[in-house]
Amino acid sequence: MKVRNSIKKLICTAAILTLGITLANTKSFAGSKDKKDLMYYGLQKINAETYNLRDMKKERFDKLDKDLDKAIEIGCDNVNSKSYFYLLQDMPFTGSELDYGLADTGLYGLGQDFKDVSEKYGINPLLLMAMAKHETGNGTSDLFREKNNLFGFNAIDHDPYNMASKFKDPKDSIDTVAKHLKEEYLDKNGTYFNGVSAKGIGTSYASDPEWSQKVNSMMIEIADKMLETYKAGQ
Repeated sequence: MKVRNSIKKLICTAAILTLGITLANTKSFAGSKDKKDLMYYGLQKINAETYNLRDMKKERFDKLDKDLDKAIEIGCDNVNSKSYFYLLQDMPFTGSELDYGLADTGLYGLGQDFKDVSEKYGINPLLLMAMAKHETGNGTSDLFREKNNLFGFNAIDHDPYNMASKFKDPKDSIDTVAKHLKEEYLDKNGTYFNGVSAKGIGTSYASDPEWSQKVNSMMIEIADKMLETYKAGQ
């Protein structure tokens, strides 16, 4: 009788253990399935966001392409306020994408600085980049290399090197000139405001009568280089 009772207890214990293992395995399977579902969902979401980013990038560069054609056709000074060439237009490009336009120059790598400063003051980064390319000879000038001066700021004609301001770094130079342009040349209440265009700035900003034409040409060159690099990477 005792043996029979012991056997019953063993059978019951075994059954309980078997049930426990089965439940544990079921939960484990369910947990594993949930994890796989979550991973799949996460990957799907990442893929969707990646495609969205690609689409947005394509839209930006398609607009740049169209705006470039229009700027060449009618002149940068005559574009409307929605154009990527309008001097107070925000350009939704990353610092790296702006750097496309500075490739093969001594200014390459400053794209993020131009972006940060342009957003701070509401000035088109194309203008700042074009001015810097022109004033530094594509990043080769002594003022740039020795004084971090990208714009010939305060470089008075009779003694340009010694009179020119020295900056702690390139971004400091970009910031100083952007602030000066926005407050004095591109604001309707500014001392030298003469319209939102390179031509309007050039009437008082530079002694060179062809300054605005050169800056506009550089804006077109930068945009063209950005498009060239983008299309090559597609």
